Amino acid sequence: MHKFHIVVYGCQMNVHDSRRISDTMLEAGFVRTYEATAADILIFYTCNIREKAAHKVFSDIGLLKTKRTRIIAVGGCVAQAEQSGIFKNRDVNIVFGPHVYHKLPEYIKSIANGETDRILDVATEQSTKFNCLPVRKNVSCSEFVTIQEGCDNFCTYCVVPHTRGREFSRPALDVIREVKELVASGAKEITLVGQNVNSYHGEAPYITVGHPRGTWRLERLIMEIADLDGVRRLRYVTSHPRDFTRELMETHAKVPVLAPFVHIPVQSGNNRILKIMNRGHNVSEYLDKLKMFLDICPGVQFSSDFIVGFPTEMDSEFGDTLKLVDEVKYTTSYSFKYSRRRGTPADRMHGQVPEETKEVRLATLQQILLRDQIAHNNSLVGKINEVLFEKRGRYSNQYIGKNAYMQSVVVESQENLVGIFANVLIESASTNSVSGKIV
Repeated sequence: MHKFHIVVYGCQMNVHDSRRISDTMLEAGFVRTYEATAADILIFYTCNIREKAAHKVFSDIGLLKTKRTRIIAVGGCVAQAEQSGIFKNRDVNIVFGPHVYHKLPEYIKSIANGETDRILDVATEQSTKFNCLPVRKNVSCSEFVTIQEGCDNFCTYCVVPHTRGREFSRPALDVIREVKELVASGAKEITLVGQNVNSYHGEAPYITVGHPRGTWRLERLIMEIADLDGVRRLRYVTSHPRDFTRELMETHAKVPVLAPFVHIPVQSGNNRILKIMNRGHNVSEYLDKLKMFLDICPGVQFSSDFIVGFPTEMDSEFGDTLKLVDEVKYTTSYSFKYSRRRGTPADRMHGQVPEETKEVRLATLQQILLRDQIAHNNSLVGKINEVLFEKRGRYSNQYIGKNAYMQSVVVESQENLVGIFANVLIESASTNSVSGKIV
């Protein structure tokens, strides 16, 4: 049997895809290894959000390739964007897009059998792979389920519509079947994932008597999944502000297992920048939605994404982003320098911001975001959090889990806590985690 090793880059969707690739490979008789030096097959599953992503992949291929390596496959969004250009690296045998990873085992066997020395497949049919994937292997207590792929928003900086395609929503029955399988195998927390998850509009045939045929939005899908036995916590990511509805906010109030923590990327705090980003919302609309959400669910917390140094962004406009952050006080956030992506409208815009200016702005923003993150962590001291423990820590009696707000919680216990929900009294806080004791 050939051993394979996966290197994954980027977003939660890619992490999820890499798990499904592993399931597919295991089903086909391959063996996974977590040591690149022990692998006959190296699989690089890539992200194309950042500039020079392809260069990073080529660099890593050079670092990880050994005399044992027989086959190298590059998949994901860089593969979809660069296509045959990936073969500039002569060591690469297979280039596959994010919609055809279920075919990877047969492509590897074709290469191994000497039928061909190179395969390129970047087909864009989104629904096919979901019908071909095997039942999950090695299910953990917390699992992702893809419900939607692609995006129709065409933000001017983003390559997702070009690499993941237009929006596609999986049929509701397929999603529910997968969740049931995961829960039966030990999953307790489910995260519904999609590039624009709250635009979900899946076909919904009759599932039980009285359920109408038609299309379900995310709100209905959440309520159906929450009713399944064994689902203890439910999340979804990533949301677009334009598609975030009052009905979805009210679903949080109705569904106890739905985590009171939502990722709603704003990207910028300036209306002119948001307009040329083609975000489809302005600052006041965004803030109004957060206020409405807090009125409906007073305990909800928010995280966001930010891009600094977008073409033509002035110091005063960056200042508007700082004002928004200061007003909202996010629990946690992700922030990046604007990165030019070939083929996007922003790449062709005049007024590209100098790299050194972007670096200064990013450092300034991250300092404020970190301040708010630390403040939120400190606010939990003395409170009891329900935590799902996912893994062991650095020491034999140390365990790490996540609370409802996606914060890491560390405890010590003589009992094995992996896969267990437990109440924790938070006793101390640090920059990236909180610690406490089981109560």
